[in-house]
Amino acid sequence: MTITTESTTELARPPAQPSINPWLFVPVLYFMQLIPNGLVTSLFGVVYKSLGIDNVRIATWTGLAALPWTFKMFWGPLVDLNSTKRRWTVTMQAGLTVTLLATAGAMKLPAFFVLTVIMMFVMATFSATHDIACDGLYLMSLDKVRQASFSGVMAAFSRLGRLFLDSGLVVLAGKLIKHGMNAQSAWMIALGICALVYGVGAIWNFFVLPRPAADVPVADVAVGERSKNIARTVAVVATGVVAYYFINGLVQLTGYAIFRSVHSIPLPKNWNLTHAELIQQCAKVIVCAVLLPICWTIIRILVRGTTMADAFVSYARQRGFGSILAFIVFYRFGEAMIFAMAPLFILDKRALGGMEVSVDDLGTIKGIAQVFGLMIGGLAGGWYVSRVGLRRAFWPLVLCMHVPNLLYVWAAFTIPSKLALYPVVFIEAAGYGAGFAGYFVFLMQVAQRGRFVTTHYAIGTGLGALFITFATILAGIVQSVFGYKGVFIAACLFTIPGTLTLLFIPLDKHPSPVAPAAAGH
Repeated sequence: MTITTESTTELARPPAQPSINPWLFVPVLYFMQLIPNGLVTSLFGVVYKSLGIDNVRIATWTGLAALPWTFKMFWGPLVDLNSTKRRWTVTMQAGLTVTLLATAGAMKLPAFFVLTVIMMFVMATFSATHDIACDGLYLMSLDKVRQASFSGVMAAFSRLGRLFLDSGLVVLAGKLIKHGMNAQSAWMIALGICALVYGVGAIWNFFVLPRPAADVPVADVAVGERSKNIARTVAVVATGVVAYYFINGLVQLTGYAIFRSVHSIPLPKNWNLTHAELIQQCAKVIVCAVLLPICWTIIRILVRGTTMADAFVSYARQRGFGSILAFIVFYRFGEAMIFAMAPLFILDKRALGGMEVSVDDLGTIKGIAQVFGLMIGGLAGGWYVSRVGLRRAFWPLVLCMHVPNLLYVWAAFTIPSKLALYPVVFIEAAGYGAGFAGYFVFLMQVAQRGRFVTTHYAIGTGLGALFITFATILAGIVQSVFGYKGVFIAACLFTIPGTLTLLFIPLDKHPSPVAPAAAGH
């Protein structure tokens, strides 16, 4: 993605090389793109749960580790202005292979939780940078016709990557645990296999990734402009991090205040704050509140009058920005809470309100029901939008996305048999896949209303990822106090604001083509 050079490099880009065969690199590239994201946002929740880590720490740290995918839009210029997209892609894949091997090795150590959390942050940072580069390489390598025709291949192999993680590795680890192996050893083997598969893919890509003529380093438009862009990027990222921790601190304190007011429910261990810890939380919010205007002033000095500033400001000044922002914040908020808590509910003991399903059975359920539900729902939703247009499709799609969440409320109250989970997981995943098609196409419509198409799309998806992080953290907090029944009811209530935003968002009058499906859930 380009921020500082989009207006010039997009126009100057030479045509793609017709000799490039997409089948040689697209399947492997997008299978691999999903793996680090799926590890951080999904698999590690199962890993930690099977090793006895509490839900609040699982939701908090996996949510925080996903932040680089939110902030990646801010360091896009570093990828654009230095080296080539191919070199960035290959380098990040090498770094991810080493990180995966280190993560597998850390599973056997006593401090495995701290070490693997650190590895998650490294993995997410490398992966977010890799996503910028590999998406740019894809666009440079193929003309628009082949970009569209291979969007389905991208989506299919991304889903296969999730199948490999959520079914293959989870089932393997679960079987090893069931046959008497120590859980840490089982996960070390599973993650080691993941590193091996990823490393083979990295070697394949080193030899077969295309070298399009357009993939050349961008020359500075003025002396020293490259270093200035680095400083601007650092300032913007720093401001985003400070803003995140300010909002996160407010969420934590609000949750603590709510919990203290619920006298009939014992306060969770992680929320039984001492006076000193409470002061520390308040101090974090105050420090961030002081730093925010300072960071904002630095950004204004460094970025004002640049193309980067124009890209961000033009997004906020577009027609209906308030309703667009509300849509981005709330449309997937409830679903994100369900996604974070569903596997923990399935694994947890019955005495704690869970279903007490084994790890390998969870892998089978997710591999069969969730993956195929996502694929079928996504294809059906995309087809429906392409047939009738987003205006007519949006309301049916939002109902498909949110109504199935009630199945988890039913499951939490009735604790059905393991077999009943297959239709529950499949229907919820298919509904999400259909509803996400509407979300994706709308963000594409919004991005194409201005000059900075790539940047505006990245802003929309980045903001969406940020609030999904908040939803994940909130889900862990709510579940720790009100149980699975409470968190699933809360998730259903949070779908209402997102649904109501459809009454206000500005929709294009003409049908839009279906956008490529995203890799993540």
